[in-house]
Amino acid sequence: MRVLIVDDSRANRMILEKMLKDLGLETIEAESGADAIWFLGEDANIDLITVDYHMPKMTGVQFVRLLREKPEFKSTPVLMISMEARPEIRAQALAAGVNDFLEKPFTEEMIAEKLRSLGIEPSGTSNPPDAGA
Repeated sequence: MRVLIVDDSRANRMILEKMLKDLGLETIEAESGADAIWFLGEDANIDLITVDYHMPKMTGVQFVRLLREKPEFKSTPVLMISMEARPEIRAQALAAGVNDFLEKPFTEEMIAEKLRSLGIEPSGTSNPPDAGA
């Protein structure tokens, strides 16, 4: 499974990349919506896209709207990630074509749960907390 991570923050991309790789997924990164659109024009072999809500020049919502205009990406799952949890933000994202929403901060297990809800079964281990600890 290949995941495209779209986030303007290098630190956030690195954290998400590590978690997704630990869950057995291959990752590719883009630091902007424009870079992601270009990449997807070159390589459409993507199984999931994660996108940050807040990005300069092109927001996550604007990116998803452009993405959904392309027939080959109409059904590609998109997980939006943001610190913004307000209902109107979620509604805007869902209306644009986002499949699910993950609020920051998050854990690897939270990502694994979102993946499962999108029909993607992680092959790695998510290191859940030890019940005996």
